[in-house]
Amino acid sequence: MKQEQKDLKSQLVVVAGGAGEIGERITRVFLQQGARVLVPSRSKEKLNALRASLKDTSTGELLPLETDVSTSEGLKTLSAAIEKEGVLRVAVNSVGTFWQGPSSLDVPVDEVQRVFHETFFPYVGLTQTLIPALGPGTHFVKLNGLLSLQAMPNVSAFGVSATAQMAWTRFLIAEATASTPWITELVIDSFVRTRSRTLPEEYISADDIAHEILRIVTEENQHQIATIGKGPGDAKVEFVPLRPQASEKNLKRLFGSFKAMG
Repeated sequence: MKQEQKDLKSQLVVVAGGAGEIGERITRVFLQQGARVLVPSRSKEKLNALRASLKDTSTGELLPLETDVSTSEGLKTLSAAIEKEGVLRVAVNSVGTFWQGPSSLDVPVDEVQRVFHETFFPYVGLTQTLIPALGPGTHFVKLNGLLSLQAMPNVSAFGVSATAQMAWTRFLIAEATASTPWITELVIDSFVRTRSRTLPEEYISADDIAHEILRIVTEENQHQIATIGKGPGDAKVEFVPLRPQASEKNLKRLFGSFKAMG
């Protein structure tokens, strides 16, 4: 590994969702490394609260950007801001939300469409804006939740979107070239201790997640889908690559079919 990979001083970092509770800790960790951290948010109030929460951080430079990255105009604004600020070293998507409702047979189709539209398509837009702005040897990190791996009752609309986001990341990795940044999807498979969610210390904290992301972007050089979590009965943070979901035989058949079809 090149030494400069560890040095984030004055490097440009984007943290989408950086004004949220987990995102604020990610933003803080990169500021502590001396990075210039660009945080887009459609909420002026959240950006002001972020500034206030980071007043005790004397290193780095916070670059708040009031824009809605779930819209095409907002993504154009983000792209222009990145171009103005210089070369992008790290991009983190920590945008998070949740939905709970009726069972899969009872939830209205319009509600499924709304949840999918508000959660999946913005992720697609962010990848198409951020990844081209990153060069080889840089890093793109996406946070996801356990619903991307495991179905549970009464969260189908959101779970389908989380699964679709995971699938999108898989395709990004499958299509990666030598000029593509290193792509990591980090699945949080436990509850997270934050300012508003008071949990016992045996649970993973937002700081744990932030420091793991920092480790990835300064030490890892690979495309990966991995899990991180800590909770009752589990005394340490785990980082376990997700195994392929298809057998080697089936994969050979699939790719052989693609090759035969030209």
